Order: sequence, then C-alpha cells, then structure tokens
Amino acid sequence: MTSLFRKNSIRIAFGLFAIVGISGCASVESTAIYYTAYTIDQYPPKPKDTFIPVIGNAPDRPFKKIGRLAFSSTLGYRFMRRSIDYNARIHGADAVILKEVDEQTQIYLTEVPPNWNYIPYTSYVPYTVRGYGGGCYTEFAPYTNWQPIFQPGYISEESVTTTAIDAEMIVFKR
Repeated sequence: MTSLFRKNSIRIAFGLFAIVGISGCASVESTAIYYTAYTIDQYPPKPKDTFIPVIGNAPDRPFKKIGRLAFSSTLGYRFMRRSIDYNARIHGADAVILKEVDEQTQIYLTEVPPNWNYIPYTSYVPYTVRGYGGGCYTEFAPYTNWQPIFQPGYISEESVTTTAIDAEMIVFKR
C-alpha cells in the first residue's frame, strides 16, 4: 500500500511540475527578451486592442526600422503571432515586416521496456465464528490479493514542431 501511494505521489508531483513549467513558459510577455532595438528612440506603447499589420514585404510609404524580433518556439504559429503583436504594441510599432518563418518537425522514438505490474482484487475469505450459545456460524472477511500482469514493451513515435520567426518592427514616417 505504501509503495503504491508513493508511486502515485511521485506521478502527481511530476504532473504538477510539468503544468507549472508549461504555464510559466507559455506567456507572450516572456518573448520580450528576444526583441533587439535598432535605435535609441523610444515610441509610446499602443493600446491592447490596436491592430498591428504583419506584412511580408517593405511598404511603399516611408518608414523607419526600430527593432527586430527573432526566436523559435514549440508552441505553434498562433503563439508566435500573439508574441509578434505583443512586442509590436509595447515598442510602439506601426507595422511588422515578417522576413522569415520556418517550421521544422523532428520525429523521435521512445522505447518503453516490458514490465510486470500488479493490480489489486478483493475476494472474501470464509471464517468460522463461535457464538455465545455454543453455536458456530460463518462470516466472510474481505481479503485483498495482487494479480501480476505482464505488460509488453513497445516503441512510441513522438514529434515536435518548432516554429522560428524573424521579424522587423517599423514605424511610419510622418
């Protein structure tokens, strides 16, 4: 019983650490460290609901490059887009030129070895009880037994997709 409790406690602890780790790394605010300013000029941040266009080529009207955002993540394109918007707004960009987007999927194999596991099952064992009047009667007591089960090994295929971006923040000249 103690061994089973210890195994479940360890699984729960690892699960909580994984949840805390994922939620800590998944904020768009954490991507601000990947922004590199091109100029010492400061521009006021844009409100949260401001639409910042992301374009593929330089615009026709005059502009000034104010910084670059380049990083990679395994959290997908949607996270990357929110990160671009967040960084453009806090640095006061009018638009973003998306110079490059690259995705790579890496496939890896994990081998899970065969093992023995034990599952509990309860049976009822009869035992005889002697009564006060000299009579005997039978009662049944629960008894837990452990059934061994063999679990064959297998190979699991996993994949991780990494998305990388390279974008420049710009402000339009007025």
